[in-house]
Amino acid sequence: MYSLEKRLKQRLLLAIALVGLLLGAVVQVQVHRQQGEMLDYQLEQVARALILSDLQGTQETWDDDPALHLDVQVWGAEGVRLYRSSDQIDVDLDTPPGLSLVRSGPQRDAVTVKVFTLSNAKRTVQVMHAKSLRDELRLNAVLQVLLPVMLVMLIAAFLMNVTLKQGLSPIRELDDELSRRDSASLAPVNLPHAPTELASVVTTLNGLLQQLDTSLQAHRRFIANAAHELRTPITALRLEVDNLMRGQDAAQMLQTGGRLKLVAQRAQHLLQQMLTLARLEGRTRPKLGGKVNLQQLVQQAMVDLSVLGSQRGIEFELAASGVPEMLGDPDDLRLLLDNLLGNALKFSPPNNVVEVSIEQQGPQVTLLVRDHGPGIAPELRERMLLPFVRVDTAVEGAGLGLAIALEVVQNHGASLSFEDPPDGSGLVVRVVFAAQMSASKG
Repeated sequence: MYSLEKRLKQRLLLAIALVGLLLGAVVQVQVHRQQGEMLDYQLEQVARALILSDLQGTQETWDDDPALHLDVQVWGAEGVRLYRSSDQIDVDLDTPPGLSLVRSGPQRDAVTVKVFTLSNAKRTVQVMHAKSLRDELRLNAVLQVLLPVMLVMLIAAFLMNVTLKQGLSPIRELDDELSRRDSASLAPVNLPHAPTELASVVTTLNGLLQQLDTSLQAHRRFIANAAHELRTPITALRLEVDNLMRGQDAAQMLQTGGRLKLVAQRAQHLLQQMLTLARLEGRTRPKLGGKVNLQQLVQQAMVDLSVLGSQRGIEFELAASGVPEMLGDPDDLRLLLDNLLGNALKFSPPNNVVEVSIEQQGPQVTLLVRDHGPGIAPELRERMLLPFVRVDTAVEGAGLGLAIALEVVQNHGASLSFEDPPDGSGLVVRVVFAAQMSASKG
């Protein structure tokens, strides 16, 4: 775990320091070059001015104005020194023409000077600067340039620190907002002054909070509905147990035991459906293990449910041809088929037909289940997909079949819808498996 603000400050300060070092090196090189060229040019121009000038006027000029930072020696044609601006100057006549570095005097601590030597038939002029003086002037010039630059860099570092602190303040506001919440506070986060980059994060976070709130509300409703639904079979169990305990003869006790067994079976079926729905809802990603032959699954489900259908004279009809294999979970798809076909049997009138068809429309596979029962009113169809919702409370069931079917459909990336049949009464359930679910044979 690291601090984003601290890391940004460190990197930006390092960048400013590197820029400062680079700028300092460039300034030093440029000042060294330009200052040297200017001083050399000064030596040359003074020498050219003195080569033909009046030495008396020159002596007065250098004696009265030491700010020129120049020392001068003038030699006659016979090698006699005619003029020297300072007694401390001790440079021989044999300096090479033009610019050169020489030592002033033979002593060990003699200073180094840079000399410009110019000669004609009458005299030789030597104009010079002490090297230490040139270095001092160069250093002063560098400092005069770098000090304002360093001040500007310090101001930039301060402004950077303030800007970063203010720029990252929305993150601290978000942290404060979230730290004040508990597990029950799922209201959207409101940061009115959040920048665009953080606003997208807040939007995503609010979406997750809304999904979590919706999920928690659904689970609360599920628990409340489950408690309500379980109350009936548990009450029936208690009553049947009381009847069994008060039984007077074996026949009455046997009859009560049969009812008790039936109530227990219904409670077991309800619990099994609740566990199945909870298992499907708890999945974070669909379980698509391999290829599934949907037509074979439909045929198996029809065979297993045909016994229940034959008791009421209801038969299954299947229309399918050339249906490809698709990716899916066979156990979950079997749950889907058992609930859809079971509902069709439950609501179909006796001596009727439940029609099942499988169609391939391009890369999509469509499953249709039609019954000839009372159907579902259009305004109730969306609500029928919720747990514990039933069209007819007189019909046996807990209202979990369609909710389980919807979870299986959604886990397979498919869609489920209700339609009116093209003719007659009843209901058509359409399940469309998306293109990416298809898988070619082989």
